[in-house]
Amino acid sequence: MPRHIKVAAAQMGPNNEGTPREEIVERMLVLLESAARDGVELIVYPEMALTTYFPKKIRRDFDQFFETEVPPKALEPLLRRAAEARIAVHVGFCEKADGTYFNSALLTGRDGRLLGTFRKIHLPGTKAADGFAQVYEPYYFAHGDTGYRVWDCAGARVGIAICQDRRYPESYRALALQGAEIILIGYNTPISALALDLNDLCMRAGAYANACFVVGVAKAGVEDGVELIGGSSVINPLGQIVARASTSGDELIAARIDLDQMTPVRKRWNFLGRRQPQHYGTLLQPVTEKEPNR
Repeated sequence: MPRHIKVAAAQMGPNNEGTPREEIVERMLVLLESAARDGVELIVYPEMALTTYFPKKIRRDFDQFFETEVPPKALEPLLRRAAEARIAVHVGFCEKADGTYFNSALLTGRDGRLLGTFRKIHLPGTKAADGFAQVYEPYYFAHGDTGYRVWDCAGARVGIAICQDRRYPESYRALALQGAEIILIGYNTPISALALDLNDLCMRAGAYANACFVVGVAKAGVEDGVELIGGSSVINPLGQIVARASTSGDELIAARIDLDQMTPVRKRWNFLGRRQPQHYGTLLQPVTEKEPNR
């Protein structure tokens, strides 16, 4: 029996500082209603969907950007409407748990039930200016402690990575080895000369090397003076982009994906089954390179 799922990347334009969460959620609801009309079964919102991308500078008044409830109270209208429309939801947000700060994402099922959360593992930038970093996530966040997780969602095995995680091949492989068929990746990435090309490169490579689908969804546009790259996309198991955002604002892109498309790709290449992990021991050696200014 064919296994088709309609997925959507809900790209968001800028969330400028001072914008109330209620106003941001109203925009998210507009995208959700469009998804409902289009028969979408899984909608994916970006990293830090409820706030501005504040780690672009170092500041002390950051507690205001974090949620202490999971799901965040501000998302209640969105998640309630999604459950009514039978749409599973991924949303990135900033989480404060027992005094520790995380860059997190949640996943709900089509019935509205919280399936779980993932906390970002790889943090870009440094704790202090070093002349190279564009962002300062280690100043704000702890490295995620959830590990890579996969859930049954909307008829598929779904895994999550966040932003910088997408640049590490280990992220895709760890999820694929747990049976992930679709990997959801939210991001907020400042523009630079090659930023969009590198974004495409790592997500397409992750999809191809693990014969799975990837849904990458961005915050876009000029947010508090910093331009974000956008470029939300849906990528198939051959690393091909099958849907892409064309604007720098709020935009829904949807694709009906055939999960059975993975079968011939995996049978032909069998990247997971032909691994030789007895030769990969160096991958588990402790990290010796220290971060600057620490």
